[in-house]
Amino acid sequence: MLREWIAVLLCALMFAGSTGCRAEGPGKRDGWEERTAEEAAHMLGLTAEQRQEDFAYLERELRDSYPCWGILEREGIDYDAIFEEYREMVANEDSDVSLYVAVNSALYRLGGAGHLSLLQPEWYEEFKEAYAETEDRTQWYQAMDAPASREGYPRLSEMVQAAFPEETDSAEGMGTSSSENITSLIIEEGKIAYLKIDSFMGTYDVDRKRVIAFLNEVRGYDHLILDISQNSGGSDYYWRDLLVAQLANETLSSTNYALVRNSENTAKYLQEAFGEDGLRPIAELPALPRLEARDREIATHFLENTLTVEPAGDGFHGKIWLLVGNLVYSSAEAFTVFCRDTGFATIVGTATGGDGIGIDPVFIRLPNSGILVRYSPLFGLNPDGSSNEEYGTTPDILSPDGEEPLVTALRAIRA
Repeated sequence: MLREWIAVLLCALMFAGSTGCRAEGPGKRDGWEERTAEEAAHMLGLTAEQRQEDFAYLERELRDSYPCWGILEREGIDYDAIFEEYREMVANEDSDVSLYVAVNSALYRLGGAGHLSLLQPEWYEEFKEAYAETEDRTQWYQAMDAPASREGYPRLSEMVQAAFPEETDSAEGMGTSSSENITSLIIEEGKIAYLKIDSFMGTYDVDRKRVIAFLNEVRGYDHLILDISQNSGGSDYYWRDLLVAQLANETLSSTNYALVRNSENTAKYLQEAFGEDGLRPIAELPALPRLEARDREIATHFLENTLTVEPAGDGFHGKIWLLVGNLVYSSAEAFTVFCRDTGFATIVGTATGGDGIGIDPVFIRLPNSGILVRYSPLFGLNPDGSSNEEYGTTPDILSPDGEEPLVTALRAIRA
């Protein structure tokens, strides 16, 4: 999914080295900041030992489970120093806010590869509701519904609002209205149609009517341009059902490899998603020319996963073009990978953001605060063995510097 947490983390970084949360400047109400900061300081009801235990637990679980350490090392990120800095912060500051800030800031500085992020309090109920309705994701729901998180997240929400009121006033949730999410145009009557989808998250039921109606309208066109260049992800079901199934003329399948660190935390999720026999020993992984030695070294197993989509009707018999760019991530990247592997669409634009080969990010639940940290349990590989998170997907047709993918596609269409 999106790296949605960065905006909130900017505030966290501002306070990472200080003991208070005081805001200075015009409009300050006398004594208000001091009182709210004092109230927030112990709103989670944690002792100093519990805060330190939570941060140590996070560090230990990440070191055991997180599959992207090779990427961090290649990027020159000193994760040992980052953990030490925020471990000391939690130990030296008598505040529950310091734990939240330390976790947030540490994850931000680690870079967010592989969906690494804190589940922010404004998203907790939406995520929990979504997983409650998903039969094959019971482990995800159970992690969120455990007493520590069920009781801790309302308090965490109050604490964050008290400590950082300006930053949380506008944080309403994750949905996108359909009117903002879908743009459909007829570029050339009877020949070229254009459909832009900015998110695969939150508006499926409303979008379905609009998307299918438009696709039915242009089904006889020569060219259909699908623009996901601003799309950072959401649900794979969205694109499988609304795009591939509606437009495919035949059954399409995409197969990819992913590395796994089968830690105790990761194993329970993967067993539910792939069954007892889904994982294979890393020694059986075929030779791949661009697989980094470090990525293979820290993996214990790998998965060979195939995604198949059946057509829902007669399909589209013209040519499909997919516009992409560096914002394409998560499930939007999964759609791009599927197009690359199956030839469903010609990909146009610039290299994508990656991390589209895998499953829903899983949770590390901190034992005392109930704070939930997400990470991708699968380290997806491109066909040559390079990291999909690190390199994304290279388009079939690259846009020149400064040129919009739509311009590049139209030039190719009219060549």
